[in-house]
Amino acid sequence: MAIDLGTANTLVYVKGRGVVLNEPSVVAYSVKNGRKVVQAVGNYAKLMLGRTPGQIEAIRPMRDGVIADFEVAEEMIKHFIKRASEDQKGWIRGRPRIVICVPSGATPVERRAIQDAAINAGALESWLIEEPMAAAIGAGLAIDQPSGSMVVDIGGGTTEVAILSLEGIVYARSVRVGGDRMDEAIISYLRRTENLLIGETTAERIKKEIGSAMAPSDGIGLSMAVKGRDLVNGVPREAIITEQAISMALLDPVEEIIEAIHVALETTPPELSADIVEKGIMLTGGGALLRNLDAKIRQVTGLPVSVADDALSCVVLGTGKCVEDLEHWKGILTRV
Repeated sequence: MAIDLGTANTLVYVKGRGVVLNEPSVVAYSVKNGRKVVQAVGNYAKLMLGRTPGQIEAIRPMRDGVIADFEVAEEMIKHFIKRASEDQKGWIRGRPRIVICVPSGATPVERRAIQDAAINAGALESWLIEEPMAAAIGAGLAIDQPSGSMVVDIGGGTTEVAILSLEGIVYARSVRVGGDRMDEAIISYLRRTENLLIGETTAERIKKEIGSAMAPSDGIGLSMAVKGRDLVNGVPREAIITEQAISMALLDPVEEIIEAIHVALETTPPELSADIVEKGIMLTGGGALLRNLDAKIRQVTGLPVSVADDALSCVVLGTGKCVEDLEHWKGILTRV
């Protein structure tokens, strides 16, 4: 079994069956006698974000690609493993061997926490794979060749920039900027310019519908109605938000992603630089779907930029390939 334990979504791949689960990394729980009792996980829990009564809390146990709340994350992994282990008749199979993705910048303590959470959740064995390596395999890059490939994986909590060659990582950098930072930037911008307070779920919807990395040519672009709380009067209010405004809001997180790409290109050995000029940069992850992000990176770097066919699932598909042929790929898997 392969798990892409993401800040925003968790995807599970089962050997021979493909991707069987794709749900938000959200858990709703209540506290009884000092213990956290899980009420809902995944899609249903996400609907509760920002809408729970006092005795129930809905949280994301993953922050910046690593575990923020170990107890809740363990319960979430346990729930997803159980769901993915069920066959069509509802039978639960034995304890699985699991490969889990970790950000390249994760510390040994954070890696140990992820590995322990999988074992405690019922895994027989667990291995770790670097996220950019998994993303490159999932995007179909020829990482086993003696030539450089560059992948930029923009997830919910982190952006992974890596240059790979001969099944190894030549350079990797993990910056804690991703979809969540974009949502926060939108919330902050609307609070500052419109005196309108919105929640994370609304900010995510704005980003998906009218978010753009570049200002629209007509100065306005797409628009949508957004409901939130007026910070002056304290009452609910609706406002019309334009693509131009959201492109301004996203300026800082987009610049940080481009800066990380620049640093990677500056430190790349000359021979690999020549390969990247020819092959270009591959974008993966949910953040890669932000409108005009590829065009913006192309404009700044002057390199060819392409978005993976299935950007959202690249990491889990790459990890799934390792699961399908564990012996072949064991060289790139690690254990803490």
